[in-house]
Amino acid sequence: MKNFLLFNDFSPEAEHAAELALLLAGKTNSNLYVWNTIEHSAVPSVKEMAMAGAAEGPGEVKSDKNTWIERLESRLNWETGLRPAVHFITGVEYLTDNVLSVVKKFDVGLLIRGIAEDREGKGCIEANILKSATKSGCPVLLVPKEYACKTFEKMAYATDLRFCRYEVASFLTQLAKKLNAGVLIANISEKGLPHMEESYAHAVFGDAILNSSNKDHIYFSNIKERNIPKALDIIVNEMHNDLLVLVNNKFHFNELLGHDTPYAVPDNIRVPLLVFPS
Repeated sequence: MKNFLLFNDFSPEAEHAAELALLLAGKTNSNLYVWNTIEHSAVPSVKEMAMAGAAEGPGEVKSDKNTWIERLESRLNWETGLRPAVHFITGVEYLTDNVLSVVKKFDVGLLIRGIAEDREGKGCIEANILKSATKSGCPVLLVPKEYACKTFEKMAYATDLRFCRYEVASFLTQLAKKLNAGVLIANISEKGLPHMEESYAHAVFGDAILNSSNKDHIYFSNIKERNIPKALDIIVNEMHNDLLVLVNNKFHFNELLGHDTPYAVPDNIRVPLLVFPS
């Protein structure tokens, strides 16, 4: 696996995403790079937060630029024995146009960010992070605040098998090998296309996706449900997959999250989303 790049805006969502990023980096023996998307000086102080009635005490905010992640590192090491290498991106302003150069310089293969919330507390995906993925060519892991920090055991890639991207399956297989996890290729036919007959679907899967290098980690399900939100609810909550994989602005992505930014994350999808650039 290549290295990971975490976008940090000093929010609780970013800190929660950092917990998972550290765990995954430790499990996959990858370096974790942290890129502050705002200046630390822009983060409200404890006094300012308290005066605004938004904090109950010093534990609600970071007292120093780096101590927050050092605390997470220490806790991870205490609980698991893992201590991944953490580095900070310095001297480069956070702009989507600068993401590609950072990705190349530090051999990054995965972007990570906490899922933001709108004014009503609903999860939403902003266009900026998806642009970063598109410009860098890297998938982005979006972490909801409800997700308990643990490695993935069952990952599901929702696609129409006729358009399944081999590079996505290959990336997931590599990750699955590191985590001793499984990868489900969930075939859900796109609108206007006929449902694939069972034996034919399995034959296509065997010819196009399955091979000797991934057969121990990747498996297939031919989903008959054509309502995408309902099908993905079943995949996540009834089949107990703990990572949902989509391709940005493709049929399954838009049917679940909408067609315009900021994309709304349904309340029933409480697992991380791994979104590959289209």
